[in-house]
Amino acid sequence: GLANLGIQQGDHVLSWQPNGREAVLTWFALNYLGAVYVPLNTAYKGSLLQHVVQISDARLMVCHAGLAPALNDVETGSLSDVVITNGAAELDHLTCHGADVLFGADNDLAEAVEIQPWDSQYIIFTSGTTGPSKAVLSSYIHNFATAPESYTFVDGGDRILVNLPMFHMGGTMFIMLALAHGGSCVVVESFKTEDFWPVIRRHEITFACFLGAMAPFLLKPEPSAADKDHPLRSVVCIPWNEDALALSARFGFEMRTVFN
Repeated sequence: GLANLGIQQGDHVLSWQPNGREAVLTWFALNYLGAVYVPLNTAYKGSLLQHVVQISDARLMVCHAGLAPALNDVETGSLSDVVITNGAAELDHLTCHGADVLFGADNDLAEAVEIQPWDSQYIIFTSGTTGPSKAVLSSYIHNFATAPESYTFVDGGDRILVNLPMFHMGGTMFIMLALAHGGSCVVVESFKTEDFWPVIRRHEITFACFLGAMAPFLLKPEPSAADKDHPLRSVVCIPWNEDALALSARFGFEMRTVFN
């Protein structure tokens, strides 16, 4: 479908979607063509949204219907076409396509293009703490080397929870980790305290990442006899602090941290 829309190797394509099946398929399909996946923070709006869209140098965006109306409020630079997923939307100055175009006829699509290790796999925007968000080019070798080389305690028998956003390394890296080690992952839209342990048990998750406030939120409920009744065996926690140690002791899994 993307090839039928004219996407070729090296093209930058925006993905403005929450975690989910459509976001993963968009990413993998773009990389199959040698194109560059450019995910956007789903909280962007106004001048910040305009900034990242304009510097992305993209002419196509795959966008969730619930987010699309915000594009009417900004200047979109070279962006001309938007594929709307999960519903319908009308935009004032952009050509809209239904999600069905992504599953169009296979017009003799060639085999996957040759990818060099230093080619850009995706572009992640910084949080913007020192000014407008910057576009960071992430190569295939950077992403594949980080996942298997750093996480030697994960293997093909693990099932990884991905509840950090796919517009952040915390989301994309753990999907890459599952691919690199031959394991599997479960992608959920976001972290919710009340859903965390039910998801862990239902999907038999063995590895997860705790970032920021996740640790204190999970410690807040009163301890119970069921605290260690789960398959989770290994966790990376950022930052490393007393909450991380308390989580490890209370819930009975190995806890590690990473630095940069």
